[in-house]
Amino acid sequence: RGSIMGCIGDDGRDIMIYLLMLIPLEIIMTSTRVVKDGNRRKAVAIAGTLLALMSAVKVGWEVTNKAPSYFDMMEVLPTASTKEINKGYKAAAVRLHPDKRQSTGDDEDGDEAFVALKAAYDVLMDTNLRDVYSKFGLPGIEHKNDTTELMGTLGFFYVVWLAVAYLLTRRKAVAASQTWTFTGLLALGIFEYQACIMAQDFLQDVLPQLAMFEKIDLLHRLYPPYLLGARMVAWMIYEDVETYNAIVLQRLHAKTDMLLGMIRQLHIEMGRAPMQTAAQAAAPAVTVEPAADPWGANLAHMQEQFRPLHPAMVGQTAEASARGQRPAAQPAAGRGRGMGSLVWFFGVYFFFQWLLGRGS
Repeated sequence: RGSIMGCIGDDGRDIMIYLLMLIPLEIIMTSTRVVKDGNRRKAVAIAGTLLALMSAVKVGWEVTNKAPSYFDMMEVLPTASTKEINKGYKAAAVRLHPDKRQSTGDDEDGDEAFVALKAAYDVLMDTNLRDVYSKFGLPGIEHKNDTTELMGTLGFFYVVWLAVAYLLTRRKAVAASQTWTFTGLLALGIFEYQACIMAQDFLQDVLPQLAMFEKIDLLHRLYPPYLLGARMVAWMIYEDVETYNAIVLQRLHAKTDMLLGMIRQLHIEMGRAPMQTAAQAAAPAVTVEPAADPWGANLAHMQEQFRPLHPAMVGQTAEASARGQRPAAQPAAGRGRGMGSLVWFFGVYFFFQWLLGRGS
């Protein structure tokens, strides 16, 4: 569409330029030679600045060197009245008339320029043709009786960039940008629908010198930088939770294996202890310090922690255990808590009912 009168940029050229631009951006973001400390924010700042500068130069050049629209040929705004168009046409006709251009020695392509001006005047003076041209440009005039081909031309941009956005955001590190890019494309489609079908120009105050189809082309040129920018931001804030959880789980397994080894060693040491005789049992107890453990654990502390084999810690006294009696029934600790939760629930419920009744 770059050669079509009044269009800004070209979709195919945008794909080639920004896909080539993606290579240095990836190098800047991922190479430790560019960002030696591995700071993601710094890398994205450098890559984002480069993307913004190159995109601004490209879009600025395309807007400046775009082919003149029918309104530009008569030096009037797209919202000009019929009187202003007549005035602009007369001034442009005098300027581009073949006789005058021949008298000034500037007669190169003079006839073609005058014929194009007359065609532009005929379109702008027709209310229906002017509306179609303002919304769709020259393709709308050429295919005014074939809406299928016109809609196919308009949908080419969305089909191509939807596929490109999907392919560029498939990686797990930039998957968050897929939602952003699809949402941006959807918002652009809604704007184009509102502009071309509902005739609502939201950018009239911002870009009054551009026709509606030129504003849409300008937004099309701005979508690829938005896509790459969203991709960079997603990479900057990405955290690999699955890998982190896998590492934590591995460390937990290692600590569990170490704990099992300590328990096994403790069990072996306890099995090696000789049985006490009656005389030794009657003798006063002598505290023996446990030997140093190669795992770096305090075996006395381990024995203190794993002493639930004592009957007093399972709900019965030592005397009852010796007599073979069953442990005494313990009061249910959770019963009071459950009753308190029930009372709290009904209290909050009736409080909100009181507030609703007071408000009504």
